[in-house]
Amino acid sequence: MRNLLKYLILHILCFGCIFPLSAEVDRLAEANRSTIQKKVIDAFHDSMGFDYLTKEESATINLDSILNYLESTKQYETYFELERVLVKSHLFRGEIRLAIDRSEQMYSKASVLSHAIGTALALNAIGEVYSYTGRNKEAGGAHVQALEMFDQMYGEEIHVRMLLVELIEYNLRIRNYHQAAHFITRLNRFPAEKLSSQEQAVRHIFNAYCQLFNGSVKIARQHLDEVEPIEDELVPGIKQNLLIADAMYWERIGEYEKSLATYDAFFETGYAEINSSLYKEVLQDKADLLVKMGRKEEAYEQYGEVFAYIKSSFEKNYPKEIDQLTTRFQADQLTYQNERDRLFSYRFYLGGIAVCTLALLLFLYLSWKKIFRLRESKRSQEVMIQKAERAIQKKNMFLSNMSHEVRTPLNAIVGFSAVLSSDDDSFDEDSRKEFCEIIKVNSFQLLKLINDILDFSDFESDNITFNIRPYDAVKLCKEATETVSASRKLEVELRFDTALSELMIETDDARLRQVLINILVNATKFTKEGSIVLKLELSDRNTAFFSVTDTGCGIPLEKQNLIFERFEKLNDFAQGTGLGLSICQLIVTHMRGRIWVDSNYTQGARFCFTHPLKYKLKTEGIA
Repeated sequence: MRNLLKYLILHILCFGCIFPLSAEVDRLAEANRSTIQKKVIDAFHDSMGFDYLTKEESATINLDSILNYLESTKQYETYFELERVLVKSHLFRGEIRLAIDRSEQMYSKASVLSHAIGTALALNAIGEVYSYTGRNKEAGGAHVQALEMFDQMYGEEIHVRMLLVELIEYNLRIRNYHQAAHFITRLNRFPAEKLSSQEQAVRHIFNAYCQLFNGSVKIARQHLDEVEPIEDELVPGIKQNLLIADAMYWERIGEYEKSLATYDAFFETGYAEINSSLYKEVLQDKADLLVKMGRKEEAYEQYGEVFAYIKSSFEKNYPKEIDQLTTRFQADQLTYQNERDRLFSYRFYLGGIAVCTLALLLFLYLSWKKIFRLRESKRSQEVMIQKAERAIQKKNMFLSNMSHEVRTPLNAIVGFSAVLSSDDDSFDEDSRKEFCEIIKVNSFQLLKLINDILDFSDFESDNITFNIRPYDAVKLCKEATETVSASRKLEVELRFDTALSELMIETDDARLRQVLINILVNATKFTKEGSIVLKLELSDRNTAFFSVTDTGCGIPLEKQNLIFERFEKLNDFAQGTGLGLSICQLIVTHMRGRIWVDSNYTQGARFCFTHPLKYKLKTEGIA
């Protein structure tokens, strides 16, 4: 930011300012303050973070006063941008402690204010502090988190580019070339016309770094050649990286003397030590090169310089922290030694007790596990025995019912068929028609019996199919009542009541008709006088409500919970397999409805069931 200092001196001469620039910021004109802020931030951005403020520049423009003013006027974005510049400047100048303190304060303030850009800039600054102090893992995490935040913001491309450069540098340092290539690819996507000459130079230099680490020295040379024409215009931080990349190139192609000369040229510059972390790495690289060249004595001297620089830099920045750490370490070592001597005699005892305890616990665990398995096995056997007994009981009940239900219609069919086929002329035409009607009714009864058994078997084996389509429930109810009225000689009134003219539902009309007819037929069996009423209404805007109410003998309370069980019959002497209501329940449940007996109705029996207007599959979360 050398141009900034020149600008300030020129400003004093042109405008005749009589007060020093180190005075309080409120004595500067608002226009001058804004110009200074913009020039500092723009210079930092144009250099991709490689330009910095010297101590003299910081004192001249009195950045602390500017920061106080920005904070008091709540210009937080500019405030955090300048804080970011100061953190980087502290790091370049080797003032690590100041950089740590300022980055922590910056992050705390951004968190309290919930300022997204401030938080991202603080994370970026903290990542650089980690990088300069050798905490590479934490540095990478902070940089990636900052990049993710900037990616979610609009108009922060310059910060994204700066972070990409830092992540490339970080991944090259830890030898993660794959990630470095990923970030350099992102950086290369930005159009060149959007970049300043300094930014373009930085991009070419870091492309050269990546190519050198990948072994593509020719492509690396092309990138370096792109930078050389503007080398004199580059800020010192970028010139540093250009010289280092050039030295690496000569080393990769075996031109060790040229590489060594480039390293020496780097050390002879006045800006060699502006980045203490990078300076230390270059000292190390030069020492390694001398070893390759066989100049071991010079290499050892160079390694000595590396050690001396690290030691002096460390002591320069952390003397108090080192003393405290050493004292604490020595105290901890003494405490640890005393504790180890005191506990040494107990180790064998504790080990023996632990082994015995573990053996006992293992024995108890294995014993408990064996007992648990035996109990589970016994419980499973009891459950299986109960299931087998119930299955045998159901089977016997089924066979008993079938032997009666099949024999009765078959006897009627066989008997009257024999009469009709005989040569007996004693029966007139009306009698023969009556015999045919009896055969027909018993045939239908036998067919229904077989259909019920097949339907139930299909449901049990999950082999049932439904043809779902829109259908008018009002029409279907009318058809069901007409079918039952036509097929049976009724002594009671059978009617259908509804206030709806039409109700379209998605259903299998044959299955729904089967449910209605089954319930209506059951009602006719047990209703000798009075009425049977089928009613249709809406229980809510998505659900149809059907009910069949009769004035028959009713269902005892103790049987109402069992009436839908398979082979369960209210009257053992009545016709039927005891499967009809079970099939009804299976059909209604499949349609996502519910069927039950209304226990509050005492004038006979009332069967109710619901049916959704829209059919939903099980995968849609409907049970």
